[in-house]
Amino acid sequence: MNVDKVKAEFSGQGYSIVDDAFSPDLVDRLEAASWNVWNKVRSGEVDVANNGPEAGAIFGLLAPEFGEPVFGEHFLAPTLTPYVEAFLGPELRLGYVHLRNAAGSYDTGWHRDVGDSSRDLPYEEEMNLLNGPMTGLRWQLALIDDPCLWLVPHSQRRYRTDEEREALVVDRHMDIAGMENLILKRGQALFWDGNTIHRGILPPGLNERLVLAGGLCKYQRDEPLMDLDERFRWRMADNIGLALPDKVRLWWERWLSLQKVSGPC
Repeated sequence: MNVDKVKAEFSGQGYSIVDDAFSPDLVDRLEAASWNVWNKVRSGEVDVANNGPEAGAIFGLLAPEFGEPVFGEHFLAPTLTPYVEAFLGPELRLGYVHLRNAAGSYDTGWHRDVGDSSRDLPYEEEMNLLNGPMTGLRWQLALIDDPCLWLVPHSQRRYRTDEEREALVVDRHMDIAGMENLILKRGQALFWDGNTIHRGILPPGLNERLVLAGGLCKYQRDEPLMDLDERFRWRMADNIGLALPDKVRLWWERWLSLQKVSGPC
């Protein structure tokens, strides 16, 4: 484990791939649980987040209805903690965990996980968003070999080029200069900055994907309330905390305390 190397790679190119964030035993348990969840959603047996049988991502993994506590436990993996605390410190709140489970056709097109859906913000507005303080750490854990993520290294803090604007706004499936395919082997985890210009695509001949996407956030006591992301409305249920380890329950309660809610939960 070389945390300093990972932080340097993350700061420079926008990502770092590690082999040791999750133990082989935990990867085995997460893969088995993920297939169980996928089968329950596809069959209609359980779907707390209204994913639908053809969804390319499955939310709701922490819900007790799925009966898979390993998803909550994975946040506390002793091999993950040094990485998380190196970036965020020890005071945390819940981020997210869901499955990227595309089967068949899948192509998100080029985008950044910041800004509005137009992907065409003015220079000053976009640069302010790209260069704000780091408040969360995200990872993707490959539960089977995964060649689906493409990104442009070093793009996370700079304004787009003319060619990148065309890819973000006009033709979201074109090739662009500097793009790299990040191929993850089963058990490898990718720490990455969602501000990078990136794209997810299921290549021809690959019939399925199984990636666990997770993240934690820095807890700040003076953090303002936030509008509830509808993808996470299921997390407002009282029974969610009952299914979580004590520390993760605290992180969930911190997240819960920040939600501005309108409409029924």
